[in-house]
Amino acid sequence: MTGVEGNVNTADNTQELAELFDATLKFTSVLKKKGVSQSTLTVAVRCRPLTRKERSSGCHLITRLVEDKVIIVMDPAAAGKPRLPIIRHSTDIKVPPREKRYVFDKAYDGNTDNRTLYNGIVKGLITGVLLGLNTTVFAYGATGSGKTYTMVGTPTDPGIMVLSMSDIFAFMAKEPDKQWDVTCSYCEVYNELIFDLLQDNSSPLDLREDPEAGPTVAGLSKVKVDSVDTIFALLQEGNKRRKTEATDANAASSRSHAILEVTVCRSDKNHYRKQVYTGKLSLVDLAGSERASETNNIGRQLKDGANINRSLLALAECINALGKARKKGLVFVPFRNSKLTRLLKDGLCGNSRTAMIATVASSSVQYHHTVNTLKYADRAKEIKTHVRQNAGTVQEHVAQYQSIIDDLKEENDQLKRELNTLQGGEASSEDLPVALSNPAWAQQASSALAAATRERVELQRAIVEAEDSLVRAQAELDGLQEEQARMGELGVGISPLQAADLDRRTEKVAKLVKVGFP
Repeated sequence: MTGVEGNVNTADNTQELAELFDATLKFTSVLKKKGVSQSTLTVAVRCRPLTRKERSSGCHLITRLVEDKVIIVMDPAAAGKPRLPIIRHSTDIKVPPREKRYVFDKAYDGNTDNRTLYNGIVKGLITGVLLGLNTTVFAYGATGSGKTYTMVGTPTDPGIMVLSMSDIFAFMAKEPDKQWDVTCSYCEVYNELIFDLLQDNSSPLDLREDPEAGPTVAGLSKVKVDSVDTIFALLQEGNKRRKTEATDANAASSRSHAILEVTVCRSDKNHYRKQVYTGKLSLVDLAGSERASETNNIGRQLKDGANINRSLLALAECINALGKARKKGLVFVPFRNSKLTRLLKDGLCGNSRTAMIATVASSSVQYHHTVNTLKYADRAKEIKTHVRQNAGTVQEHVAQYQSIIDDLKEENDQLKRELNTLQGGEASSEDLPVALSNPAWAQQASSALAAATRERVELQRAIVEAEDSLVRAQAELDGLQEEQARMGELGVGISPLQAADLDRRTEKVAKLVKVGFP
């Protein structure tokens, strides 16, 4: 290649990078105008201490933390021995694993309890749920690394699911002037089938795509809860139905992925035009990847392990693709390879603030599992999500407006009669209530009457606006129907997508027009 050709290629690459940079800036500005902000996944790592069985078999620690952010995985073969030189391209000498270092947002050792981990990673995200933001928290790691202990916990050391629910209701209690609606659902993905953990003997449920809500489990029960004790009871009930079995690698191995979803709606009380904020909290306890040679599973357990590994492999492929997307631009992400990845789509790249907790074992016999988990966690640091506040305005129905106006009229007439009675002396003070015998009551009644009149005028203005909306909707419906008739007369062919969009718009406007006045 000549120097001229090299300069031309360099100039072309520079121009492509400049165009890509400009496109990125434009895309970011468009997102900001729509109220969307980018957020990077928060990735933390938690090291499990040695178990009694590992200590008795002579295993030793291979992980070391530096400044609560750096984790060092040491060579398990180098403990107590001089380090051998690494000889490449040799078949006679086995190359020992090398020391590896990773940097994360947070790193915790085996002495850390769930409360400390929760305060450092998750607690700051919980407040956003009450403000209409979506949040996803999931634990990722090999079997026996402490995922279920981190998410569910024990009675003496409650996990993230329990702690987050306690904080949600504690925050709600601080704002009693708001109206809160909390619903809960709990499901599991077992052998690529979805089951409802809040129902006895649940049959497999279908996973469908909703145009607005995204992937949705059809028929999944959503229970309305009003206290932390209620949701704790549902969580315990669901955990009893979850499929767990003992293997050689873990005495209580989870054989399914469990997903707890809590939806919190916040709005103002006693207001005809409500601003509603809806936040969703998704807490995911994944089953662990496992090797058949370590678990010694046979029959159904072997099939379960294969399905677990298949879904986790699909998750790892999505993490790899999303990590490359930041460096290479548009990359295909295989979300549809597994139902687990379809359910986690929003948490990985959609509208959600997401925290990933990578759980690893510090044992020397778990070196390869530890390195694999940290490798995928390190790639997850590059993933970005697009967060926006789920806010909407809910207006009362026109019939409810009329009912409110009638009540105000009746109250207004009653106040006028009482005021005339008090000022005209038509009745003695003994016949009036105690409140009327107070001379200052007249001023209070006058103020109440003025306030009721102002609210009545505001409601009448709202009715006029609703009538105008219905008129515009009727005009739009007429236009859509004329457009459909004109296309039919001219024989103009339209694509199935255009036909579906036209039918959807017509149906939406027709429903609005059907809303009548009393």
